[in-house]
Amino acid sequence: MGRPVKEIELDGSPVRLFAFWLRDLRRTADLTLEQLAHRTGYGRTTVSDAMRGITFPSRQVALAVVAACEGDRERWAAFWGRARRALDQDPAAAPMELNPPPWDLSAPGGSGQVCPPDCARTDPHGYYAEQVDTRLRLDGPSPEAVERRVIVSTCGRLTRIPVEFSVPRHTQDTRLQHGLYVSAERGGRLRRPEHPYESYFRQELVLPAPLPAGQRHTYVLLLRIPPAQSMAPHFVHVPLIRSDGFRLRVQFDSTRPPPNVWRLDGVPTAVIYQRLPGTGELGTAPDGSVDADFSDLRIGYGYGLCWSDS
Repeated sequence: MGRPVKEIELDGSPVRLFAFWLRDLRRTADLTLEQLAHRTGYGRTTVSDAMRGITFPSRQVALAVVAACEGDRERWAAFWGRARRALDQDPAAAPMELNPPPWDLSAPGGSGQVCPPDCARTDPHGYYAEQVDTRLRLDGPSPEAVERRVIVSTCGRLTRIPVEFSVPRHTQDTRLQHGLYVSAERGGRLRRPEHPYESYFRQELVLPAPLPAGQRHTYVLLLRIPPAQSMAPHFVHVPLIRSDGFRLRVQFDSTRPPPNVWRLDGVPTAVIYQRLPGTGELGTAPDGSVDADFSDLRIGYGYGLCWSDS
């Protein structure tokens, strides 16, 4: 049995974004690296490197992987070209748009790609997020967030979806344990909790009943940071699938609001940790709250709020 594959942390770079979706294509095809190497004619290391997100694969290797996974070579070739051009562009230029993935027709404003009636995929897939609303409370004994998501099914056999969170450590947190409590308040039940990396948590949400294609479903999650565990001073939504809208309200202690709050709107994840306001700073309301609303979200980029410690 091979070693667990390290998750790719998306930072807005074309290399990691391309590798993320190429890896997702392999998972959909349910092929091991050994099977992929055999089908492509390349070595196991070569095909593995194409999906690590460290170096950008050659066109020949990338399309060989796509063909082995029975992907759309023509659309993947175009996607490879866009990623290559984005890699070569002037760093001062605006980031080149790289989503949706080459097989996903559910771009914002579109109707969404519907799976065929005989879809045999068993991995969590076949939906997009129409709206994500999060209310984060920082005025209590420990941070607590209520997240409401409205999803739209694009597959008539949708029965479960992944629930994933990244909870980075606060720079002053020296506790041995690092955790996150998650419970489903509405719209499904959670199972298979995993904590494969220190800051990464995932579970699976089983829906109450199979969701027909085109139907909306709402679920609500309650997230809690354990008592005495400090929270990193930001809350950011990084969509990995189509996500049409995101609203965030952060409730600070009205008697001790942070000196600075700023908006993060479509930034590479690395920018979050720079701790520098990239846009105009926001003021808190008299009750200590700050609201932010985002639309036309891009896959792999961060949207939310960042603040300085009191």
